[in-house]
Amino acid sequence: MKELIGNYAAVNGICILSLVILIHMAWHNVFFIREMKKQFILSACITITIILAEIASVIFENRAVTSDVFIFAANIIGFSLSPFIAIVLSRAFSAEKGRTGALLTIPAWLNAALVISSPWTGFIFSVRNGCYLRGPWYGVYIAAYLCSYAILIAQSLKAISLYQCPSKSTFVMLFVFAFTGTLVQLALPDIHVSWLCITLSLILYYAYFCELSETQDTLTGLLNRSVYEHYIKGLSQAASGSIFIFDLDDFKQINDLYGHQWGDFCLQVIGRLIKDVFLQLGLCYRIGGDEFCVICQTTDEQQLKETLSLFHGKIDEIRKRHHAQNEFPTVSTGYSTFLGFERGYAAAMKEADHQMYCFKNKRKQKG
Repeated sequence: MKELIGNYAAVNGICILSLVILIHMAWHNVFFIREMKKQFILSACITITIILAEIASVIFENRAVTSDVFIFAANIIGFSLSPFIAIVLSRAFSAEKGRTGALLTIPAWLNAALVISSPWTGFIFSVRNGCYLRGPWYGVYIAAYLCSYAILIAQSLKAISLYQCPSKSTFVMLFVFAFTGTLVQLALPDIHVSWLCITLSLILYYAYFCELSETQDTLTGLLNRSVYEHYIKGLSQAASGSIFIFDLDDFKQINDLYGHQWGDFCLQVIGRLIKDVFLQLGLCYRIGGDEFCVICQTTDEQQLKETLSLFHGKIDEIRKRHHAQNEFPTVSTGYSTFLGFERGYAAAMKEADHQMYCFKNKRKQKG
């Protein structure tokens, strides 16, 4: 028995060490914003606390003489904090705090209250003669755990969409891995593998979103140039779709007159607008200083024109908000379609670029 306890403590000790390294990595991460760092660190700290509590619980349960108070304390920590790992982690990617998310946290808080009362009520668990037993309301804990995962899934999928990640298979595998490990311990309490799985999942989750963060242009939140080049290299010769090109007019003059901080603000606003308008059609990139592009799978001419018209209308609205409209740049655009072997991507890119410069020249002549 001592050997089994020793092995269990050793495995969980490795988990704790891994989480400490994760905390260090998150703290020094240059891709994550402060809020993302904070939530990753907090979720790792909660996991470490629970693992330590579970180690203590196993040790106390297997001692010949022990006080039930220590076992109660360890189980209160584990049962009350477990659902909050996923909730805290979900906040790293939460763009907005909606009522749905708040409602889904209610089971976690209810579970915490019932867990704290369990030494007197036995609702979630009880301890008799040093032995842990599940209580009649143990299902509340399971419901709280499932709701916390639902929050994490919903917020992660929103984040993946914002990151413009075309494949969700990696995220699905991560979720299945973590959830399977948890289910094993729920079904077989004597097999302590859930925290090993959760530790590995946190590390893999961190690595996954580090990879996604590296695809982003840090200023605009669009996909960066390296992702764009990788994408077009992988395009099949038979692929069809359309491409939009965007270029800010006289942007150097904007920077010179109003400063680079204002110029960066203009780039952020335009990048956000491109994503808002065109994300439903395709992938949005910043391919140069003041150059953007969108690659779509559709070749529907009417849809392309309507979307482009919507974009220009919104640019005009933004410019009208400023007293001196020249403070905010106009945007020249062009688009074209590529139709597989009939006309490839390179030819479509050249045509879209030509359209954009024609658009720019006409605007200058009118001005």
